[in-house]
Amino acid sequence: MRSIIIWLGIFCFGFLFGCQAEQEQEKKFKVGFSQPIMKDAWRQAMFNEMQRQLIFHDEIELIFKDGDSQTSIQIAQILQMVEDGIDLLIVSPNEAAPLQPIIESVFEQGIPVIILDRRINSSKYTAYIGADNKLIGNAGGKYIARLLNGRGKVLEVYESLKITAFSDRHFGFREVMVAHPQIQIDSVKAIAKGESKYRELIANEQYDVVFAATDVAAKFAYDVAQEAYPEGRNKYYIGIDALPGTGNGLEMVENGILTASIIYPTGGDLSIDIASRILNGEPYEKENILQTLVVDSTNVKIIQTQARKILDQQTDILSLSDKLGVIQRVFKTQRTLTYLFALTMVISIIMTASVLKSLVEKRRINNELQSKNEQITQYAQQAEEATQAKFRFFTNISHEFRTPLTLIKAPVDELLERKEASLFKKDLKLIRKNTLRLLRLVNQIMDFRKIDNSKMNLRINEQPLIPFLKEIMDSFEKLAGDKQITFKLIHDNDQVKLWFDGNMMDKVFFNLLSNAFKFTNKGGSIFIRVETNQLSDEVRISVDDTGNGMTEEQVTHIFDRFYQGDQYRSLGTGLGLALSKEIIDLHKGSIEVESIPNKGTRFVIKLKTGKDHLDESMLALEEGLYLRSDESLFPADYESTEEPLIREKSEDGSGSILLIEDNDELRAYLKGRLGRDYFVMEANNVAEGIEMAMNEVPDLIVCDLMLKHESGYEVIRALKEDLRSSHIPIVILTAKSSTEEKIKGIRLGADDYITKPFDVAILCERIHTLLANRQKLREHFLHELPVDQKGVSNSRIDKKFVSEFTALVEANLADAGFGVNEIGHELGLSRMQLYRKVKALLGYSVNDYISNVRLKKAKHLILEGEHNISEIAHIVGFSTASYFSTAFKNQFGMTPSEFKSNHES
Repeated sequence: MRSIIIWLGIFCFGFLFGCQAEQEQEKKFKVGFSQPIMKDAWRQAMFNEMQRQLIFHDEIELIFKDGDSQTSIQIAQILQMVEDGIDLLIVSPNEAAPLQPIIESVFEQGIPVIILDRRINSSKYTAYIGADNKLIGNAGGKYIARLLNGRGKVLEVYESLKITAFSDRHFGFREVMVAHPQIQIDSVKAIAKGESKYRELIANEQYDVVFAATDVAAKFAYDVAQEAYPEGRNKYYIGIDALPGTGNGLEMVENGILTASIIYPTGGDLSIDIASRILNGEPYEKENILQTLVVDSTNVKIIQTQARKILDQQTDILSLSDKLGVIQRVFKTQRTLTYLFALTMVISIIMTASVLKSLVEKRRINNELQSKNEQITQYAQQAEEATQAKFRFFTNISHEFRTPLTLIKAPVDELLERKEASLFKKDLKLIRKNTLRLLRLVNQIMDFRKIDNSKMNLRINEQPLIPFLKEIMDSFEKLAGDKQITFKLIHDNDQVKLWFDGNMMDKVFFNLLSNAFKFTNKGGSIFIRVETNQLSDEVRISVDDTGNGMTEEQVTHIFDRFYQGDQYRSLGTGLGLALSKEIIDLHKGSIEVESIPNKGTRFVIKLKTGKDHLDESMLALEEGLYLRSDESLFPADYESTEEPLIREKSEDGSGSILLIEDNDELRAYLKGRLGRDYFVMEANNVAEGIEMAMNEVPDLIVCDLMLKHESGYEVIRALKEDLRSSHIPIVILTAKSSTEEKIKGIRLGADDYITKPFDVAILCERIHTLLANRQKLREHFLHELPVDQKGVSNSRIDKKFVSEFTALVEANLADAGFGVNEIGHELGLSRMQLYRKVKALLGYSVNDYISNVRLKKAKHLILEGEHNISEIAHIVGFSTASYFSTAFKNQFGMTPSEFKSNHES
C-alpha cells in the first residue's frame, strides 16, 4: 500500500511537472499595440475587435498603450515596448511626420511593424491595414454631387491635416469637387468647436450640405443647427465612420440625424490575423486596403441589421470563450485530481460520457444543418423557377412583337412602292425606320435568350472575309456620303478566309458600324482595318472612328448588358455591344475596345484562322453563304428622310414656337408638323433653349422633360422666374406619366403636360388653344396696347426690345415717378434714342404708352371692385386722385366714379 502511494505520488509529481513543462513550452508572442487615443468610439471599436480576435490566437499576448492624443507620449511608449522585448509592433500614428523616424528605427531593428489606419510617408514597415481615405473623400464628394444635382453650397468640416487619414479625406473630397464648379465649398476646422464663429458657420442657412470628417463632427453640426433652428431646416449632414452601436453613425443615419455616413472600417481584427501570420512565418499581404461603403436611408436598415447580428454573435463568442475558459480550468483541475487519486476509471467514464454527449450534440447539429440546407435548396429552386418563368414570359412577349411589327412593316414597304403615296413618303419612311429599329431590338433580346439557354446554334463555314465586309459596308455608303464621313476598308490580304457564321457575324459588324456612325460627327472618318498575323494564326479586324470617344468607366462597362454611358442614354438600349461580345465568344475569339474622349474609339476583334479551335457541332457542310437579316439590310437608324418644309417667319401674325428636344428624329418630325402653321425655332439642350427663348421671345415653348445630362424642369424654372419670359406658355413632353411628375411640372409653371406616346393632332390643338386663350387674355385685360402694325419690326432684336420695355413698364406701374429717364437708364438708351425707338415700334410716345397702360389697368381694377378710387389711383401710379380722375375722363369720357356706377347698375 505504501509503495502504491509512493508510486502514485511519483506519478502525480511527474504529471504536474509535465503539465507545467507543457505550459511553459507553449509558444507565446508579445505584440505591442500603440493607439493614439482611446476616447472616441471608433478607436474603442478597433480595440474591441482586436480583443475578440485574440480569442482565436492564444499564442499572442497583446500589450496595449494609449497615447492620449499626444505624439511625445506615444513615442515614449513605443520605445518602452521595444525595450521590454516585444516581438511585433502594431501602431496607429497620432501624427505621421514625428513618428516616422521612430517607426523606421523599430523596423530596422528587425521587429515587424504593422501600420494601422494612418499611413506614414515611408515604405519601411511590414504591413499596412486601413481604408483608402482618399477614396473615402472621393465617395463623399460623388455622393454630395449626386445629392445636389451638381449645384449648391457645401460646408466641409475637416480635422487636423497633420493626420494623414484626415488630409487624404480632405484632398480626395476636393479632387471630386473640382469637376462640379457650381457647387461652392467652404471649409472650417473641427478643432474650433467651442468658438462662436464655428457654431455660427455650421448653423448658417446658406449651406445645403455639411460634410464632416467624422460622424461625431457631423452630429455636432446637426445639434448646433437644431439649437439655432428648432423648427427644423432642410439641410444634409454627412459624416465618416458609420460605426454600429448605440449613439454611433449607423444609428444616426437610421434615426435621420445624418443623411449619410461613409463606412470607415477599423481593421482591428485583421491586424491580429496578420500579426499571427507574420510571427508564424505564414504568407500575408503587405498592403491591406479595407473596403468602404456609403450608408444612407436606402441601405441603412440592412447594414444596421447585419451589424446588430454581428455584434450579437461577437457577444456570444465572448460569452462562449469565457465559459470555455472556465470549463478548461475545471477540466485541468479534474485531470490533476484524477491522476492524484488514481481515479482513472472515473475519468474514463467522464470522458466517455463527454464523447457521447458530443456525438449526440453533433448529430443534432448535423440534422439541423441538413434541414436548413434542404430549406435553402428549396428556396433557391423556387427562385430559379420564378426567374425562368419571367424569362419565358419575356421571350414569349418578344416573339409576339414580331407578328404586329411584320404586319406594320409589310404594308409600309408596299405603300412606299406606290406613286400615289408620295405625299406621305416622309412619314412612311419614318414608320419603317422605327419599325426596323424595334424589330432589331426584339431580335437581339431573342438572341440573348438563345445564348443564355445554350440554344444558339452557329452554322460556321469558311468564307472570304473581305467581300463579306464590303457587302456590310455597302449598307452604310449612303450614310457616309450624307454625313461627309471618310469610310474605307484597309487590308493587307484580299484572299484571307475565316471560319465564321455569316448571319451572326453580320450582326456584330452592323452594331459596331452603327455605333461608329452614330457618334462620329460630320466630316469625320471611319476605317475598317484587316491585319493577318501568320505567327499567331489569327486575323485582327479593327473598326476605328473619330467620334466622341468614351471615358475609362464607360470602356470598362461597354460590353455589359443594358449598359449605356451617361452621355448616350437616349440613343440605344445597351444590347448591341453585349450581344456582339457574346457572338465573338461563341466563335472562340475576342473583342476589345480602346477609346480617348473627344478623339475617337477603336473596337478590335481577333479571330483565329482554321477550324481546329471550333466545336465540330458548330461546323456546317455547305459553302460559305449567308442570308442577311431584315433589320441589317440597311442602317435603319440612319435612313435619311426628306427635310420637312418649314414655314418661314412672316409678317402675317402667325405665332412662333420654340421646340426644345434632344432626339433629332422627333424634333425634325414635330418641326415638320408644327411648321405648317407656325414659325418653328429649335434647340437640343437646356442652355441653348433658354438662350433662344430670351433672345427670340417665342409665343410658345414645347420642351421635352428628359434631355441629355439635363432636365426640362430647368427650362421651366429659368424662364418662369425671368420677367422677360415668364409670360411664355410652356408645354411639356415626357415619358413620365406619374401624378407626382405632373404636379412638379405644374408647380414650376408648365401650362400643359403631354405624355408620350401622344397624338400630334392633340398637341397641335392644345398649342392652338393655349395661344388663342393667351390672345383673349391680353385683349380682355388690355395689358398690351394695340400698336401700329406697319411700324413694328419682326427682327429678333426689336422683338426683344419690346418685350423688355413692356416688362419694365408693367413692373414699375405703381411708381408715379417712373418715366423716360428711368427706362432709358435700364435699357442703356438716351432719351432721344428711347423716344424714337418706342415711337417707331409701338406707334406711341413713351409717356403716352405708360399713361394708357395705367388707365387701362385702372379700368380693370375698377371692374374688379376690390379697391376704392383713391387706392386704385395709387396702385396704377397717379400721384393724386384728382389728377387720376381728370386723366381717366379725358381717356374714357367719364370720371372713374361714373364708370363704376354705370357698370354696377
